Amino acid sequence: MPKGSENSRSILRLFFWEGLALAGLVLIHSHPFADHLWNLNFFYNALFFIVAYPILYIYRWKMTEGCLGTVMWPVSFGLSWLLGVSAYLWTAYILLLVNSPYFYSFESHALALGALFIFVYFPLIQPLWGIGKRYYELGELFWTLLYSAIGGFIGYETGWFISAKFPTIRTDNGHWFLLWVGFILLGTALGAFLAQRRTKD
Repeated sequence: MPKGSENSRSILRLFFWEGLALAGLVLIHSHPFADHLWNLNFFYNALFFIVAYPILYIYRWKMTEGCLGTVMWPVSFGLSWLLGVSAYLWTAYILLLVNSPYFYSFESHALALGALFIFVYFPLIQPLWGIGKRYYELGELFWTLLYSAIGGFIGYETGWFISAKFPTIRTDNGHWFLLWVGFILLGTALGAFLAQRRTKD
C-alpha cells in the first residue's frame, strides 16, 4: 500500500479532533470535581491541545521542508512529545468519566505508566491524530485500530492468566494492577507496530 503523501492530509481530521477537544473542555468545566487538582490538569491540558495540535498538524502538512521547516523543527519536536503527555492526560480523563478503576493507576503511577504510554503514543495515537511524519489514510487506521485492540486484549488476557496461575503475586494489589495495565499498553503498542508493518508490505 502506498504511503500517504504530506499533501494528502485531510483538514477534516484536524477539525474532528479539535471539535472533540472543545467538547472535552466543556465537559471538564462542568464536571462535579472541576476544582480537583487532576481536573485542573485536564482543563489546562485541553487548552494546550486546542492550541498545540493544529500547529503541529499544519507543520507536518505544509512546513516540513525548506528554511521554515528547519526553523520550526525544534518546536515541532517539542510539541510532538508534549502532545504525548496531553494524550496521557486525555486517556486518564476518559477513564475518570467512565468511572474506570484504571484511572487511579494513571493518577498514582503517572511516571511508570507514562513511560509505557510512549510505546502506545507513537505507533497508535500519532497516526490517529495525523501528526506523525507519515500520514495514515482511513483504511490503514482501521487495521492499526484492529491490531491494537487485539494486542490490548491479548495483554489483558495475559495479565488475567498470570493472576490466576500465580495468585501469590497479587499480594500487593496496587503494583499488580500497575503491571496488568502495563501488559495492556504493551500489547496495544505491539498490535499497532504489527499493523504498520502490514501496511508497509
